Amino acid sequence: MAGKRFINGSKSDQDLPPEIRNKRPKFSLASVVEEVVLVNSFHNLFSSLEPLLRRVVNEEVEDVLRRTTRSFTRSPSLRIQALEPSSLQLVFTKNPLGKLFTGSKIQDVDGNPLEIQVVDKNGDQMVPFSLPHPAKVEIIVLDGDFPARDDSWTRDQFDKNIVKERAGKRPLLHGDLTVTLRDGKATIGEIEFTDNSSWIRGRKFRIGARILTGKNSQGLRVREALTEPFVVKDHRGECKSFFIINYMLIF
Repeated sequence: MAGKRFINGSKSDQDLPPEIRNKRPKFSLASVVEEVVLVNSFHNLFSSLEPLLRRVVNEEVEDVLRRTTRSFTRSPSLRIQALEPSSLQLVFTKNPLGKLFTGSKIQDVDGNPLEIQVVDKNGDQMVPFSLPHPAKVEIIVLDGDFPARDDSWTRDQFDKNIVKERAGKRPLLHGDLTVTLRDGKATIGEIEFTDNSSWIRGRKFRIGARILTGKNSQGLRVREALTEPFVVKDHRGECKSFFIINYMLIF
C-alpha cells in the first residue's frame, strides 16, 4: 500500500536519500550567535574608522590646496600675467635717423649704435627696470603704419605686422639680430637693411624688438619696442646724392 504524500508534495528529511541528507547545511544556535557577533564586530570597526578616514582625507586635501596657493603667490610671472596687465615694456632709448640707406650701418640720431632697455611704464613716466635674469631679444622689421591708432597692441598684432623680405631677395635685415638683455638693457650690434621701403604701402619701416619666449624670459610679459617710422632708400641713391652735392660745391 502506497505511503501518504504531503499536501505540498514535498518530502520530509527522513524520506530523502542519506547522501542528500548529509550534504544539507546544519544550523545550530552556537553558529548563529557566532555569525551575529562577527557582523557586529565588523560594523563597530567600520563605525570607528570612518571619522579617522574622513579626517585624514580632509587634511591631505587642505595640504595640497595650501601648497598650490603658496606656489601661485610666490611666482611673480603668474601674478603679472593672471592678476593684472603688465606695465613692463621694451623701448629704444633713441630713434634712428629719419632716412636710412641699404647697406649702411643703422645708428641712432646721435650716430651711436641703437640701444634698448626695459622700463616700467606708468602713464607718461618710464622707470628703468632690471629683469631678474638675462633675456634674449630679437630685432625685426615692422610695417611703418603699425600701430594704426595708438600704442596699444597685443603680441599677435605685433607679430602679424612683421615685414619679411620680398620673394627672391635676401633677408630684409642683416647683422646682429639677437642681443641679450642684462640688467634690463642691451646695445644692438651692427645691422643694416638689404632692401628699400618703397614696395610696401606706407613706404616706411619701423625697427622692432621682442623678447624671445622661453626659459630666458622667465614668464614675464614685456611689451615689444618700436622705433619711429623711417624711409629706407637704395644705397645707389645715396651715392648719386653725394656726387650731385660735391658737383654743386665745386662749380
